[in-house]
Amino acid sequence: MIERNHMKYPPLLILPIVLAVSQAWADTDPVPEETVTLSPVTVTGTQQEKANRVTFNPKAALQPLPAGDGADLLQSVPNMSIIRKGGSSGDPLFRGLGGSRLSVNADDQFIYGGCGMRMDPPTAYIHPNSFDQVVVTKGPQTVTQGMGLVSGSVQFIRKDPDFTEKPYNINATLTAGSNDRLDGSLEAEFGGKYGYVRTNISHNEADDYKDGDGNRIHSNFKRDSQMLQLGVTPTENTTIAGTYERSRAKVAYADRMMDGSKFDRDAWNIRFTQRNLTPWFSELELRYGKSEIDHVMDTYSLRTIYDRAGKQIKNANNPKRNTDTGRLKATFDWDKLNLQTGLDYLDDVHVARMERGGDGYSHKPYMPNQSFKQWGIFTEASWQQTDNQRWVAGLRHDQVKAHYDTARVTDPVLKHQKFNLNSGFLRWERNTDNGLKYYAGFGIAERAPDYWERLRSENKAIRAEQNRQIDAGVIWKRPNLHASVSVFGSDIKDFIMMERQGKNFGVRNINASRFGGEAEVKWTFAPNWEVGTSLAYTHGKNRTDGKPLAQTPPLEWNNTLAFDNGKFSAGALWRVVAKQNRYSKGQGNIVGQDIGASSGFGVLSLNAGWKFSKYATLQGGVDNVFNKTYAEFVSRGGDPSAGTQTMRVNEPGRTAWLRLQAKF
Repeated sequence: MIERNHMKYPPLLILPIVLAVSQAWADTDPVPEETVTLSPVTVTGTQQEKANRVTFNPKAALQPLPAGDGADLLQSVPNMSIIRKGGSSGDPLFRGLGGSRLSVNADDQFIYGGCGMRMDPPTAYIHPNSFDQVVVTKGPQTVTQGMGLVSGSVQFIRKDPDFTEKPYNINATLTAGSNDRLDGSLEAEFGGKYGYVRTNISHNEADDYKDGDGNRIHSNFKRDSQMLQLGVTPTENTTIAGTYERSRAKVAYADRMMDGSKFDRDAWNIRFTQRNLTPWFSELELRYGKSEIDHVMDTYSLRTIYDRAGKQIKNANNPKRNTDTGRLKATFDWDKLNLQTGLDYLDDVHVARMERGGDGYSHKPYMPNQSFKQWGIFTEASWQQTDNQRWVAGLRHDQVKAHYDTARVTDPVLKHQKFNLNSGFLRWERNTDNGLKYYAGFGIAERAPDYWERLRSENKAIRAEQNRQIDAGVIWKRPNLHASVSVFGSDIKDFIMMERQGKNFGVRNINASRFGGEAEVKWTFAPNWEVGTSLAYTHGKNRTDGKPLAQTPPLEWNNTLAFDNGKFSAGALWRVVAKQNRYSKGQGNIVGQDIGASSGFGVLSLNAGWKFSKYATLQGGVDNVFNKTYAEFVSRGGDPSAGTQTMRVNEPGRTAWLRLQAKF
């Protein structure tokens, strides 16, 4: 079990929240009904407003239980699946593909995990309340968000603060729930004409949860983060900002024999932005960032296991990853043309040390593992051909130098590899007078083998993969109706597939094809009432082996009903997932491999909210109302050491939660 303090919250976090709530209660001035705006629990969380893009607010409470990390947050996006490992640090897949195929960017800085066993995906270091907006781009339909967007990209965005109405903004949240779930977040920003300061403090923790059958799942966690940003605005068109982020965590895992006893990330970045240089040179932006991930996985900190002789097993691995990133981007605007062009840079170094039969790994030296250097150059343009028709296109070239620094690799051909990668897309968009928008695009994305794939192929050359994809869709907006359909078809040459053979992994290139899409409808059928439904489906095939493409989720159908009159809100989410009989046992990706068919399930969740003050809202809910026992198809296999053996890591059973939010 995770260590617990007598006070579950750090005093510096709990005190401002208490003060904020007391101030909210003290506000006795009545608020006119027409001006009251409740931020309700959002049961679906997202809807597609633009071609191939989904945008939503990470500060809103999203059901199921308000998100503790980036993966929890993304599960509200249609066709986004989360590979569950425990109570935290799940791994996101979009349309069945994740890892390096799904770029994760935070504050315009790429985020990477450090663990060779993928304990810490990039989203494990994301604390949602510290960001203002999330943008999910579907497929290879942008070139500004890095290389290899085979699946797409996720941007966690911090906007420049706005002090036009008042010189401060404060947002505090406190969440309590089943399994001793306790989350807190405080964000405060102060500033004026010539500068600002912004800070965020977050805390998340929970004990082991129980599945619907009452089995305890080894899943406790504790996470803390702090962020400090200082900005200088010497002119209205100039911003110089520096940001420091620190996060610490311990996470228990139900899918393996080891736990993550240390998730340390320290990162900083600086940004210079100059706007309106000329009537057509609208912005110049320069960024540089550095991050260090120090991770420990062991068999003894969060559990006790013994060998057949009754001796406690004590093993530990300590990988570390240092990453430097840089980016220069220029934006130009003419009458009907917007142009973004720039370059980005990555210097990435992995080292590691380990201990077998003891807990004294810290005295051992770090041994070199892998290193990468990457340069990318890109240009993306948007041409408004007519008032109703637009063309968007982009080109990108990346050079990746990948090195095996470990002494285990001696083959000079394998030890130093260079990949030249080309990506690009072209998209057509058209609006009609009746609220319809059509779009269609073709994109190519090339991706080099990443750290995890190369770790499993030290004696074998793996080729870069190339995705060629068609995306198309329709968006219909009416005063009381919003509907969208998004479809795709994909052909991937040299798809990098991982295979489990007993206790060993193999990596090889195959050819694969995929198709599917998402459909969403939201209808305001009466004042204050809205009903919604969404479908998401992906079909994948391994053409080389004549098998299904592994780790492809089944059909998913979400239905929502919501009421919101500005003061009170209530809602229901009914999530239905079909069984999945299309699998390829032992095949998969860097996160997990297929272990067999999965059963279908339906889960009902309920929520309600009350805006009891001009500044404060109380929200609550029950997830998995009927205490259903179920597991996602893409979940990893269970481990006997976790306390219960399951074919997959089961999802939480009935879970109740309460969330208090205050905004000033």
